[in-house]
Amino acid sequence: MKQDSARAQRKPIPSGKRAAAGEETAAVGSLSRGLQIVDVLTSAQNCLTLSEVAAQTGLDTSTTLRLLHSLSERGYVVRDDSKKRYLAGPRALSPLPLFHPLTTFRREAEPVLRSLVQRTGQTCALVIFVGNERLVVDFFRGNEPLSPYYDTWLRTPLHGTASGKLLLAWLPAAERELLIGTGPYEAHTEATITDPAILSAQLEIVFRQGHAVARGEAFPDFVAIAAPLMMPVHSRPMGCVIVSSTREMLPQKDEAESITSAKAAVALLMNTSPSLQVLKHWTARGERR
Repeated sequence: MKQDSARAQRKPIPSGKRAAAGEETAAVGSLSRGLQIVDVLTSAQNCLTLSEVAAQTGLDTSTTLRLLHSLSERGYVVRDDSKKRYLAGPRALSPLPLFHPLTTFRREAEPVLRSLVQRTGQTCALVIFVGNERLVVDFFRGNEPLSPYYDTWLRTPLHGTASGKLLLAWLPAAERELLIGTGPYEAHTEATITDPAILSAQLEIVFRQGHAVARGEAFPDFVAIAAPLMMPVHSRPMGCVIVSSTREMLPQKDEAESITSAKAAVALLMNTSPSLQVLKHWTARGERR
């Protein structure tokens, strides 16, 4: 009887709301598939045919063609009519305006990064923390033949990288746990810290000394040193400057010199980059831990 009464009390969902929900789901699906296509085209080394785009996205050709047409209308895709091929459009290749604070900051930071490469001989990168994500603003290769490579979006493990440790070190314990869990953490190499207590102790050291080092913790032969970009009024870093190399080219005995150089580069950026005053508003960090 109770079940019958509960069924009787349930109100049917109006057809208009069901239709709206269906349209919203379809729109989200189209957006996701459209972003897939943009990712494929921006990663491609040459123009792609319709069938190649469809194959790489896993979509059928009719859906792919419809989305390509919509994306081309908005400048995210360009069609080469003579070859019947597609390539990424201007809005996909350069989505930010030339005078966006991030674009301007990249130009302002270039001489500082180049000078840091000359001083250390190592690969140097500039990273901004967007929320809890790490965005590479720019990087310059070092003098060694096998230089580290950086993608635009750093997705390397937070607990095994210098930039990740800097990001974690200024977070409260509860917020840190939401990001990386309670442990044990995944081991990417023999040197990766997997024990939560050991990682917590190391992050406390990072917080106190104002820099982080990761030696073979994400990749066996990779060493990185990171110094935080911090406004005096901020409770957490906006990003960091990274000096990275192979273990052979950056032995432990040379770490102190690279740390000093990275911190000097950060100080120069903080004092000479007007764009940082704008960027601080949209890379604003949370509460002090």
